[in-house]
Amino acid sequence: MAEVISHPAGDETEEASKLAISPVVTTVFEQILAAVHTGELLPGQRISDAALAEQLGVSRTPVREALLRLREIGVVEASASRFTRVAVVTPTQTTQAFVVWLALYATLLDEVIPGISADILPSIEADHAEFIASMKALEAQRIATANFLFFQRLVALSRNPALQRAITAVVHVVRLGSLHLPEYIDLAALAESQELLIAAVRGQDLDAARRAMAILRRIEIPLD
Repeated sequence: MAEVISHPAGDETEEASKLAISPVVTTVFEQILAAVHTGELLPGQRISDAALAEQLGVSRTPVREALLRLREIGVVEASASRFTRVAVVTPTQTTQAFVVWLALYATLLDEVIPGISADILPSIEADHAEFIASMKALEAQRIATANFLFFQRLVALSRNPALQRAITAVVHVVRLGSLHLPEYIDLAALAESQELLIAAVRGQDLDAARRAMAILRRIEIPLD
């Protein structure tokens, strides 16, 4: 990804509104987000809409819209007429976002765990196995990705679109911030909470899900 300075101006037209839900914008959004989470784009790195458009083989308009969406969820930040860059998420900001995610995810579990289908078990068990493997290897990117996939699987089961959007937005800030903490968070606690959630899904056990959340609430984000 190029580091050319360019500020994406937002289109204030009906066409831009249509782009907000277009497959092209969604694809560009996901490609940029993936580059951020894999470390191809790093916190503080400047982003050029023109360079991205050329690299991705699209016009600048969907790139600008995708960057606007990324700004809305806190993954990208901009200074008017100066730069657009990957957000620098501090440990304090990560902590604040994590608190919000915990509250939203607890609400999600209250909705989806009773009556949940066992069809999701193979997916979350595979995510958990990958999390354990990456934890043993202490590979930060793998850890973050496996953990994200595990918890995000259940979000898709919600019938509340507003809740889904809120969780998805805040989780990206937590994920980005967790990649650049001064030290690892309590990975054993994360693993234990995942195991409890697997049991909760298997038995449609809301009490087990709430115990998993209690473990997550005890996790402290390392500060500078």
